[in-house]
Amino acid sequence: MGKRGELFTEKLFSENGSKTYFFNVKENRFGDYFLNIVESSKNDNGRFDRYSIIVFEEDLDLFVSDFRKAATAAKEMDSEYMKELRTGSGKRVYTFHVKKSSRGDFNLIIGESRSNYSGSFQNESIKVFTEDLEKFLENFEKSVAFIESK
Repeated sequence: MGKRGELFTEKLFSENGSKTYFFNVKENRFGDYFLNIVESSKNDNGRFDRYSIIVFEEDLDLFVSDFRKAATAAKEMDSEYMKELRTGSGKRVYTFHVKKSSRGDFNLIIGESRSNYSGSFQNESIKVFTEDLEKFLENFEKSVAFIESK
């Protein structure tokens, strides 16, 4: 049985101060590792909105590959990009969407649709602004390297 809980974490504040990203590597009760990417931003009520994407170890290679392609597209800022990744279990669908913003730059939106115990799907997404992309990638890569070293 695993230790359960957080084994590694990185924190990133967005350039404009509106968001905080967390990259958490955790271990479940079966000893399996997973990456939990969290976006936290303050809403108008002074509370925090949190959006979370979970990537399990068995999906990590495919997720990393598709994520890197989307990040490259966002950095090149020449056209929109859309990719969908269905995991082998069929319980998760990830989307990588590079979309032009109203400012004219491109944002990377990472989405996850996961089935829950009732059989319905829960959808989450995280938006990464162009100016935060390099630091986001660095923290993401550190988290992946931690999992791969185990």
